[in-house]
Amino acid sequence: MQTYDPKKVARVWERVQNHGGMEMLPELIGMEWLDAMTYMALSRRFQGRDSQLLRQLAQQEQDHAACLRGIYTLATGRRPVVSTPVMPKEDPEALLRKSYGSHMQRLARYEARKEDPEYGQIFSQLAQQERDQCQKLLALLGRMNK
Repeated sequence: MQTYDPKKVARVWERVQNHGGMEMLPELIGMEWLDAMTYMALSRRFQGRDSQLLRQLAQQEQDHAACLRGIYTLATGRRPVVSTPVMPKEDPEALLRKSYGSHMQRLARYEARKEDPEYGQIFSQLAQQERDQCQKLLALLGRMNK
């Protein structure tokens, strides 16, 4: 007869019950969508390469949201329920500052998931992309004239 490690069984059972910690994904999807909406709206207020950069960032955020929806669907067998975010009405600099903070939150959460046995590499890649986006946001903020 085969014996089981009760601690290991408890960890596996907890993962199954919590869908591997996937309950945080709908919130992250909403954060990604809010930033995508923000960048698209801001791209209309900027010109030249900064407008183009904001459109690229918006597309990347949409791609991140789609990837997270895919992970959630595979892990849980259901589509995530995500409420439509409402974009705040603030000046461009304030929106970019909030967006930077949102990126830092997601970066920390993606970094924390890098060891996930199924999706760790994806979370690692998302974390790197968040770092790159933070750098672009800082450069954009640095080019802004008050």
